[in-house]
Amino acid sequence: MNAAPGWYDAGTPGRVRWWDGTQWTAHEAPVAAAAPLAGPPQSVAAPPHPGPPPGWYPTTADELRWWDGTVWTGSRVRDGKAGIDWATLEQPVFGWIAGGLSLFAGFCFLLSGVLTRNLTALPLLFVALSALWLAMAAQSTRVRRLPKPVGDPVAPEQVRPLPGEVEGPGAGWYPISRTAHRWWTGRRWGAYLSSRFGVRPTLHAEQSMRTLRVVVMVVGAVTAIAVVVGIVLIVIAVGPVQVAIGVLVTVCAVLFGVAVAVIWLVSRAQTRLLLLPTDPPATAAVHPSP
Repeated sequence: MNAAPGWYDAGTPGRVRWWDGTQWTAHEAPVAAAAPLAGPPQSVAAPPHPGPPPGWYPTTADELRWWDGTVWTGSRVRDGKAGIDWATLEQPVFGWIAGGLSLFAGFCFLLSGVLTRNLTALPLLFVALSALWLAMAAQSTRVRRLPKPVGDPVAPEQVRPLPGEVEGPGAGWYPISRTAHRWWTGRRWGAYLSSRFGVRPTLHAEQSMRTLRVVVMVVGAVTAIAVVVGIVLIVIAVGPVQVAIGVLVTVCAVLFGVAVAVIWLVSRAQTRLLLLPTDPPATAAVHPSP
């Protein structure tokens, strides 16, 4: 059998077994639970954890949220409108670390201002940046800790076509980058992306790109000001303590400059990933629909 990795009928009525591309594994699942999890090899390299299948589930009376089979995500449908939380991080720990580093940088700028008797607004800017990161981390952590969904997922029209929906020949997951794939129904692209994080809706594309641009501009401006302040402190230093403070401020600013560069690269990659392709797939499906 030379089929791609995935769930296949192995002879047990009502159940399917995981084929890893070369041999059968011991993992089995009900047909209904395994069907929505069909995806490209990298997104299903290991069988999913037992539990509710991926889909849209109600979390409140007027909200649906995307459950990826393992964790809740920031994607939601609220009052009939699909979108994403204002603060969503795939890895909340990154927000906690970035918030702590921003707070430390603010303390360094405050200390340098006190010792040089030249207080500026930089400590306040970094404290505000720290508050933003910590708020994003707290929001993402709160969503992750929601109780697991119960019952069956729902599929309102705003979120269709869903992964697995077939509307013509050639349906399946197609690569749009080296690490991500998008669902093609046979007639149109679905607003769902499969990557190492699992299957994620991209109905929020425009909102996310606007947020990324704002973050890049704000962090970039703060970083540029910090670099200038650090260099000035070194130039006007009258002793080793002032020089050390200037160097510390400059190093912190450079680190934030690196963060800006990373965010900028992520924003460019996100633009390519989040927007729906304008042309039909030009390659063979990585995991075609059966």
